Amino acid sequence: MAASASQVVTIVADDLTGACDTGCLFAGAGPVGVLAEPELSSSDRHVITVDTESRALPPEAAGAKVRASAERLRQRLSTGHVFKKIDSTMRGSVSVELAALLEHGFSGALVCPAFPAQRRVVRQGRLLVDSVPVHESPVGRDPAFHAACSDMTTLLEGVRPVVPLGLGDVRAGREKVAYLLEQHRGAVLSADAETDADLVALAEGALAVSRTLVAGSAGLGRALSRALGGGVPVVPLPHGRAWLVVIGSLHPTSRALVDAADLSVPVVVAGSRSHTDTAPAIAALAGGRPAVVASVTTPVPREEILESLARTAAEILEGAAPDLLAVTGGDTAYAVIRALGPRRFDLVGAPADGLALGRLALRNGREISLLTKAGGFRSTVFDALLGGAA
Repeated sequence: MAASASQVVTIVADDLTGACDTGCLFAGAGPVGVLAEPELSSSDRHVITVDTESRALPPEAAGAKVRASAERLRQRLSTGHVFKKIDSTMRGSVSVELAALLEHGFSGALVCPAFPAQRRVVRQGRLLVDSVPVHESPVGRDPAFHAACSDMTTLLEGVRPVVPLGLGDVRAGREKVAYLLEQHRGAVLSADAETDADLVALAEGALAVSRTLVAGSAGLGRALSRALGGGVPVVPLPHGRAWLVVIGSLHPTSRALVDAADLSVPVVVAGSRSHTDTAPAIAALAGGRPAVVASVTTPVPREEILESLARTAAEILEGAAPDLLAVTGGDTAYAVIRALGPRRFDLVGAPADGLALGRLALRNGREISLLTKAGGFRSTVFDALLGGAA
């Protein structure tokens, strides 16, 4: 039976962990298909999440990537709900990618990158990270952060007319949000939000106005999923401690995982053209213990590091069958999946905030449980596993 328009949801993200940590929030009614072309195809699912791999691209190239994906998904975009997953710190070419999607008949857009659970809020039109303006935080030094300010109107400049939506209007409720969307059809409403309740009002208001493109972080994605009647599935992690953890992100949060790893956890270091011995990692996994693959910290072209990380992980997986493959960092996850060459990747739920659990179906018939985490998010699950292995 074909899905009704109210059941069809398409999520468009600019990196793989973003596609996963938001897509998994919509898995209450069944697995969510991950589409990372050209390797994966899951477009028959009622809910799909699309990775355009455009976070690190120059604005013009990022817009072209999103435009091409939108063209291939034209029918879905015209009939169902569309959520543009954006980074909670506005990294990437957000305004250009929104403009590319808005070409597909949307009445306007509601944008809010706030993610209160991760201490990212929008207050009086400014994006704050841990109460610091985003451009003054460590994110401001990230090459993917293209601005010199934290003002959302400026960060969204060039999409369409940008209309600020203050906290007073947001807290007046969904009816006020819907009214303002109707009043400003054709525009982009940039909303303040400091709490999850604020995000709920935004999601419910957006759903009341047909053909509104909703754009935000996983925080707004969660609110939208619930507003559509889909409970966010909290799924258990696989039993066992035999995890292969691949850490490619250079974010201090991710590197701290490597530094804090218990001495009994073997760490395979992947360089540009070689890696350290994988035998201890394979032995640890066979014995029910975790192992880590991490990138070198010396200056090496990023593409070479990603290729080496993926190749090393694939080599270990040929000699071991871990309980779980866990990957931090969007570009790392994408490289690993490409190296494994699965025929399908489906998300089944969220074990905890910021984590997405899925299943990789490989072409040889083998299935691997895959957990993804954005590089900048802390997870007590990883801390406990790597710091407490004995």
